[in-house]
Amino acid sequence: MQIRSLLSVRHVALGLALAGAFTVASAADFTGRGVFNFKSDSGCPFGALAAASDCNRLALDDADTRAALDSAAHTIRFTNTHSYGEKTIVGDVLLQGSGQARSGQRVPLTFHALLSRSGTDWSVSSHAHSPIGDEFGDIRIDPYQVVVNDGNAERVVLTPAQISEALAKPSLTARLANVLVQVDDNRTGGAKDADITIGLGLSKASKSVARARFHAPAAKGRELAAAMQQGNWTLELQALSGKIPRQVVQRDLFLYGLESQSLLQPLLQRGFRKNEKLVLGAINGKGYVRYDGQQREFAGADAAARAFLQDSFIGLVLGWQQQQPQAVTTKADGR
Repeated sequence: MQIRSLLSVRHVALGLALAGAFTVASAADFTGRGVFNFKSDSGCPFGALAAASDCNRLALDDADTRAALDSAAHTIRFTNTHSYGEKTIVGDVLLQGSGQARSGQRVPLTFHALLSRSGTDWSVSSHAHSPIGDEFGDIRIDPYQVVVNDGNAERVVLTPAQISEALAKPSLTARLANVLVQVDDNRTGGAKDADITIGLGLSKASKSVARARFHAPAAKGRELAAAMQQGNWTLELQALSGKIPRQVVQRDLFLYGLESQSLLQPLLQRGFRKNEKLVLGAINGKGYVRYDGQQREFAGADAAARAFLQDSFIGLVLGWQQQQPQAVTTKADGR
């Protein structure tokens, strides 16, 4: 069994919504393909953006994978007895928490682990999301352990200590993986709308892969949830490269409940082309999705944007930036 930290284009891929996901009780068993939310006792990135603090996530990618959640014992157990011909992602876990930056500011942090199978062997890749480049103390995150079972033996693959360590020094995880995500703040002249460009690689050799923008004209310094409740907002993602892997886009569309949207079938089949835009938004409370020059009503737009802002690295940076009073002029390493 291999445990490693991985940071790649997979983690800045352009996933969007959690419409259609399920909220679960403190102890539950799951089987079959699906995405499920459960309560975080350590808080959520942007407070009321998540209903009832249900911002932790568990996903199963196929019908051969089962999972058991025991919130009282803080254990998530994955079981799979299928033999795979090649390395295949079978599930993931996303836990929300926070840490204290060296400035003393409390910052939202996310731990994300992908579970894969190759033959009958398990492997785990993990990374941390943070909206600023820093190291963190006083880590607060639910103390879950992750256990895998192949039908014959059971093994602990992630412990609470490992998760807290990854959150304390997220940039170290990126350096060990030999890939850095660079985040540029595009705001100028006192602009308040969140606007970032994502690049992969070391600073001078960084290649831009995506741009993301969030606009809520009635926000006026409100918390994100309150800003979105005004009913007029847009969340725009633009691919600045045509090399975002198709399988990454496909998995994100699954994770965030968009793979059945008819408008997005070309995106599902071929991935992003350079400069293509995917937009979620609302006008006077009525949601929509826009892609490839076409716009359609989408009742799940609000849930989609909320999930994106709290679950993804891009969303975490956007949401954090939206709530900051001034634009940041320096470049930050993303996780």
